[in-house]
Amino acid sequence: MLDGHPFIFPLFELYCAPIYAPIAHHFFMNVRKHLSSFKSLQAQKMRYSFIFNDLYVSAKTRRELEQKKEYIRHHYVDGHPIREDLPFYQYAEEWYTLKKEPFISDASRSAYRTMFNKHLLPAFGLRHLRAISAGEIQAFVNYSFADSSKSQITLAVGTLKTLFASAYAEGIIERDPSVSIIRPKAKKKTERRALTDQETENVLHTIQNHEHGLFLAVLYYLGLRRGEALGLQWGDFDFDEDLVHIQRDIDYVGSTAHDGALKTAAANRYVPIPQELRAMLSKVRGFPQQYVFHTEEGQPWPQSSFKRIWLSLIEASYCVEEREVTKATKRKNDIIKQLKPTLTPHYFRHNYATLLFEAGVEPLIAMKILGHTDYQTTANIYTHLKSEMMKKSIVDMEDVFRRKQEAKSALAKAQTTRDKRSRKPVLDMSLPWAGKF
Repeated sequence: MLDGHPFIFPLFELYCAPIYAPIAHHFFMNVRKHLSSFKSLQAQKMRYSFIFNDLYVSAKTRRELEQKKEYIRHHYVDGHPIREDLPFYQYAEEWYTLKKEPFISDASRSAYRTMFNKHLLPAFGLRHLRAISAGEIQAFVNYSFADSSKSQITLAVGTLKTLFASAYAEGIIERDPSVSIIRPKAKKKTERRALTDQETENVLHTIQNHEHGLFLAVLYYLGLRRGEALGLQWGDFDFDEDLVHIQRDIDYVGSTAHDGALKTAAANRYVPIPQELRAMLSKVRGFPQQYVFHTEEGQPWPQSSFKRIWLSLIEASYCVEEREVTKATKRKNDIIKQLKPTLTPHYFRHNYATLLFEAGVEPLIAMKILGHTDYQTTANIYTHLKSEMMKKSIVDMEDVFRRKQEAKSALAKAQTTRDKRSRKPVLDMSLPWAGKF
């Protein structure tokens, strides 16, 4: 330590040199020797040490050092021990509560809860996170979601990928087994279509004669999403300008209806009110803060009521089919037992887009009316409708060509018949008996 103070050693030699110089010289030489040996030892130890984030590790031998590195790599992250025995259900609850639930809508919360309770927890609930392999996850996804809808597959795979990526980032697992998951092929989506002429006739009749025909009229004449229609209040209507302000959405959590946010910012919009709908609304107008479609208590229809009403509306429109009834169906759902609606609320939205197209409304204006965020969504619908019209036109032209050809053939046949009738008989003189006449 004396090496760090340059004045001490010279002063000591000046006053004590005559007596203690030999002893002092020997003492300080030994101090310097030991200090240099300590530094050398430190340097030697530093060759067998490393810092992992904030964790300092040293070892006497290189082999020991490598063993400690391997142990830390498997058991520590950021200086903190990895929770090796953490079960899937425990981390899933932590992840959902802290990183997902606060940032999603009520409807999304219900979808996530259903996904966990019905699929993920029964498959992985008690398994340790570190023990779940990529093969297990892929086999689970392939088996559980074979031929499922695209939205179900997206939710399941997205949840697993996000959850395991979060666990990996937190150092709870040393690898992410979900990175290589391949999404199974979704079942073919039912092609959206407009109402047929017969369906339109039946629906318009139901609108005028059914107890809840107004709901069907709102879908038909405004092209709203289901939640947007259920969320309408009388204060949203401006009958002076013939406009309705779409500004809320009804989400279902279980069977309970909740005011939720609109699907997108673009969904907050004004939609023109046709005169046919205006006449119906004027007959039943209520208070500004009152829901148009409500229970006796003034609340939006719960899901059970909506299903009953929708089935009765579509049944009255002769747009239902028989469905297979199982014990599970009867137990889980006592509303729809033998009949299945062939029309959903979204069919009416697509029909409305078709009417806009046929009326010559520009795609950009249609985009605003429909509440699409992306212009391409509207353009795709219009392109699809153009394609349908082209196919119909081709069929119509083929029918014209067929009728023209049939008419031409009939004319030729009639001409042939007339020629045969007008032809005079001619005697064939080559016959043996011809000269006898």
